[in-house]
Amino acid sequence: MIRVLLVRHGETEWNKDHRLQGRSDISLAESGVRQAEITGSFVRAQQPGQGHVSSLVRTQQTYQQFGLDLEPRIWPELAEQNLGEWEGAYAASIRDGLPEEFNGWRAGSYTPAGGETHAELAARMRSAFCQIVRSTAAIDPTPSADLSFEVRTAVAVSHGAALRVLLQDLGLIDRAQFIPLTPAAATIVDVVLSSGPVSSSLPKGGLDDASAQRESQYISGLSDDEIVEHTRLRLINLSPELLNPLAAESAAL
Repeated sequence: MIRVLLVRHGETEWNKDHRLQGRSDISLAESGVRQAEITGSFVRAQQPGQGHVSSLVRTQQTYQQFGLDLEPRIWPELAEQNLGEWEGAYAASIRDGLPEEFNGWRAGSYTPAGGETHAELAARMRSAFCQIVRSTAAIDPTPSADLSFEVRTAVAVSHGAALRVLLQDLGLIDRAQFIPLTPAAATIVDVVLSSGPVSSSLPKGGLDDASAQRESQYISGLSDDEIVEHTRLRLINLSPELLNPLAAESAAL
């Protein structure tokens, strides 16, 4: 089984002020650094063998707090949606001044002038995700904190809108019904051979060593559409506030 940990970056000052960041290269706030540290304990427990970040500094700073001895690959494709003339604006101002356009943007049917369409965002995020899955299929499996068998695991740090669009494009959520991801929250997606759930109560999930190796070889050869068909949502939006409520509260203060 291939596991990808999808993590939103920690909080920035623009997040705290409810400003639209898009491609603006904003650093983490102190609270965002602490959030990333908390999420790092969860990420380390999954023992990823690969790391991936976007080209924007806030994802790279988040990854640094995970304490992994892995140099991440930097992906422009994992960057946040380009919001064109809306970048830096306060979300409430756009919502109140341009309600139809704002609601259309949230629904995926409107693009701010000079910005990136939802279709363009979905295409590049899906392509990057599928490349990461194939790359992960080539590494050695490691123990998992929540499974009784070893899995090949990678962690990728991206952005709120980009990850929501990806999860919808993978058929895992209805974005119109989904609350935005929390800063530094982790989401787990698994890519499996079986058409149903993989049992975590059986050694290696019911797979012997030979079939586990065949699974890796098979997944590495899948097309993008086939990878999407094999992708399952394991856990979504595990936030620092859930992982360590007292520490997260202290960071917010």
